[in-house]
Amino acid sequence: MSTIIFAIACGVLIIIVISRIPGLEHFVKPLIDALFTLLRSAVENFWAWGIYLVKTLLQSHLEVTRHLLLDEDAIDPTAKMRKEVDGH
Repeated sequence: MSTIIFAIACGVLIIIVISRIPGLEHFVKPLIDALFTLLRSAVENFWAWGIYLVKTLLQSHLEVTRHLLLDEDAIDPTAKMRKEVDGH
């Protein structure tokens, strides 16, 4: 996590330094606008991503629990057929 924060801080610092160089403000302004548009989009869709994350984590945990509690025949209907074909 500290690496991500460091990288973001370096990116902001680079943008600040580039914006101070004469003639590059035409390059920096659209870059800053794009970053703020990306940030605004991420904040607007935060709840959708949060719901997706919770749903995915819940389904994964339920799947692991199902595999721990049920036998192979209940999880995979073809397991019984494979056992019969193999002769076990």
